[in-house]
Amino acid sequence: MKLVRGIVAGVMVAALGAGLVACGPIGALHSRPVEVGGESEASLEGSVGFSIPFGGGKGDVNVSFAREPLPADRPAPPGVVLVGDMIKLDIEGEVVRGRISIDYGELPAGVRPELLNIYAWSTELGDWVALSGSVTDAVERAVWADTVLLDSFALGTWQVASGAAGDTITTGTGMTLPIKPDTVRHYWLYTRAAAVSSLASTLEHLTGAPETMACDPKAANVTVSAVSSPAGRVDACVLTEAGKQLVRVRNRFPFPMVLQLPKDGRVRPVVDTTAAAGAPDTFDGIRNTVLTYLNGSVAVGGGQTVTLEVQPGTGGPVQLTGRLDWSAIALDSGLRQLELLVPTSGALRPATAEALIQAHGEFGAAAVKDLARGEVGTPAVQALLQKAGLSESAHSVGDVFEYSSCVLERLPTVAGADRDVLGGVKTAGPTVTLVVTDCLNAILDRYLPAGNGASGSLLDVLKTTTATVHEAIPKADRKTPAGPVTVTVTAR
Repeated sequence: MKLVRGIVAGVMVAALGAGLVACGPIGALHSRPVEVGGESEASLEGSVGFSIPFGGGKGDVNVSFAREPLPADRPAPPGVVLVGDMIKLDIEGEVVRGRISIDYGELPAGVRPELLNIYAWSTELGDWVALSGSVTDAVERAVWADTVLLDSFALGTWQVASGAAGDTITTGTGMTLPIKPDTVRHYWLYTRAAAVSSLASTLEHLTGAPETMACDPKAANVTVSAVSSPAGRVDACVLTEAGKQLVRVRNRFPFPMVLQLPKDGRVRPVVDTTAAAGAPDTFDGIRNTVLTYLNGSVAVGGGQTVTLEVQPGTGGPVQLTGRLDWSAIALDSGLRQLELLVPTSGALRPATAEALIQAHGEFGAAAVKDLARGEVGTPAVQALLQKAGLSESAHSVGDVFEYSSCVLERLPTVAGADRDVLGGVKTAGPTVTLVVTDCLNAILDRYLPAGNGASGSLLDVLKTTTATVHEAIPKADRKTPAGPVTVTVTAR
């Protein structure tokens, strides 16, 4: 019996989700031994196979499978339809990596086998992860992939929408891509295309023309000064909104800058929780929340405006010091790639950033060192996550902080990244990209086998960062060193 069954032939691809009928539950078959480095062992009437490569396990290993309906509490990632049943894996013995194959049998008309991909369930993330090395064998009518996740598996495919301009898919990050007719394109080629589009959108967002800065109603009895070198590259104002005193700072440089916040914690970023899913500005709040925790700063992209809230009951001038910095580009570009692989990550949402900001003053100092190491089981981090209502997203939050901490620790060692930044983009950029790749790989290796080609191709996309950023900087700015920035807010 094949895994995918009970599907009415001719089902329209756009209605795929409604047309796939899951199999009924079938109990696990008897456990069977699998030799490390040996042949694949088949189960469930030959529809599922499993093998363990050399180095993937030790000693005696026995495995068994069960076919179960897809649980309601394990929904498909955005833009994806899970096909057929879930395959539950049970292992007796020591295994850290394996290779699974799943037969897809007969597919409805319009569903392309090459767009099938194996998804593995991550108990840590509480999410389906697309195995990036999935390969379709059209002869055997099966899909196989290497995996370090060893809980449950399902076949998935892009949900295709038909329109006047042709068929398209929309990824979980909001990227809409055309399905090219009469071509054979693998599932992961569309993911790579989404990565290219996502990175381009992110870099344009961080190096664009100055946006409009709204400053009404202005706060009474407050003066603001903004000093930059060259002059006129930073604007600032203070306004009152809903009883809160807000400071807005606009960056007129064509490159992101970092603003150091007062150490007493009386200024914190305001998260835009209305940002549309998949839009580049969804990461502004996430990135600035992480920066607030890790080094007491925020970043504002080239041409962008950042909004900060001054906490009530504090006196004296508020001073923000800034400089051009690669942090926003490095953090945002890496997090966007992580989102492509785990699009339902609870940590990569503005609402999560806002919850963490609200809990920062009371719990941040105690939890930050553990968060930076990705250690989410310590009492300090658990208290923070409980306060923020993020206990179920603990591992996602830990991954984001660990990745970000890795980037921030290594950026100061990149020659040219801390002085004459605009003129040194071509020199520093490739090294910054290597830092992003290394730090991102440290996270991805938990969910994907190291060295697989598909996720590697996503990381290769990052190599275009330097040229894209360099092109966005006017030639005149590349020749004029940019100095420090100071914003001072004083009550009269």
